[in-house]
Amino acid sequence: MFNDLSGNCSCGRVKLEIDAVSANIVNCHCGRCRKLSGSAFSTYLVVAERNFRISAGKEFLSSYNPSEQSARSFCMHCGSPILVQNLRYPNLRMIPLGVLPLPGEIVPKINIYCESKLPWVAFNCETTDYARAIGR
Repeated sequence: MFNDLSGNCSCGRVKLEIDAVSANIVNCHCGRCRKLSGSAFSTYLVVAERNFRISAGKEFLSSYNPSEQSARSFCMHCGSPILVQNLRYPNLRMIPLGVLPLPGEIVPKINIYCESKLPWVAFNCETTDYARAIGR
């Protein structure tokens, strides 16, 4: 895959760094991700908590808990999503792909909540698809 990545929100106030050598790229098709992203699905870089850090702008982060199982952090100035945490996977962090540069190696490998996938969504890459979440 790739080693280190850095990214930022749209206004540049919040900056993040990721050691992504063992990261996964996941598309989530659940209704909540669609609503919160305003798109047909969300794509995340999933990394171990220890490999993710906010390097600048922590004071500009705000959080929203759409459920008891999840928390989302975003820049309070521009609204860019920065981080998603799922309490079912406490040692993982999900970073919305849009806040990262897009090297050619970043290709989704997994689709989750495919039972909710919109019928017109199709991919031209090989993925492992799950009807719901990935079992632990």
